[in-house]
Amino acid sequence: MKKSQSGFTLIEMLVVVAIIGILSGVLFASYTAIVRSAQKARAVEAVSNARTVLESIYQKLDRWPSAILNASKYGGYYVMDENVAIEFFKQNVLNVDCKNLGNGNYRLRGKDRCGIVDPWAQDAIKRADKNLSGQALLGRKVSTGGTVEEHRIYFAVDKDGDGFVDRAEGAPVTKVRAKAITWCAGADGGLGDCTSTASMKASLNGRMITNADNVYSWQRGQEAR
Repeated sequence: MKKSQSGFTLIEMLVVVAIIGILSGVLFASYTAIVRSAQKARAVEAVSNARTVLESIYQKLDRWPSAILNASKYGGYYVMDENVAIEFFKQNVLNVDCKNLGNGNYRLRGKDRCGIVDPWAQDAIKRADKNLSGQALLGRKVSTGGTVEEHRIYFAVDKDGDGFVDRAEGAPVTKVRAKAITWCAGADGGLGDCTSTASMKASLNGRMITNADNVYSWQRGQEAR
């Protein structure tokens, strides 16, 4: 009488491994989608908060501080650089990680070492050496694309008091009825052509990017004409 064998055959083992592989792939894809969605939600919140604090500063002072009017530019647009972040700290309008050293000196720390950046850059900064200065971090690569510098939050304000933010004041579109507008370049770190449709692509530093993942504080297609 033939003794029965227990355990898996080679074919059964391969089938089990294949099923595990498929399930792992599905779970990883789902996890990646959830992470991307969470990061986009954080970016929407960051951009919205940045616009709110700009508006609150103007309401408080009835003017734009020099740090905001003289902010540095990247790609032709104003960015929330170190001086803007320090101004936010001084006005106590945003939870900026900054230390007052006295005698008019301040030092940005943590995620705010480069200024006000989007969530993708915040994650990259958290993984960096804590002793690196903001200037040293600007060129650091972000895992989803671009550099920390490209992931700083952009802004424009109504400088002439006509109730609109326009191209002459740094807006990426013709006119927006607002006191201040803010936006960020999304996961890929590339703004693309802000005036075009989401399908339009452009080249930035040798890589192709799209504006489809950009985050804006105003409704696209509702700009004043």
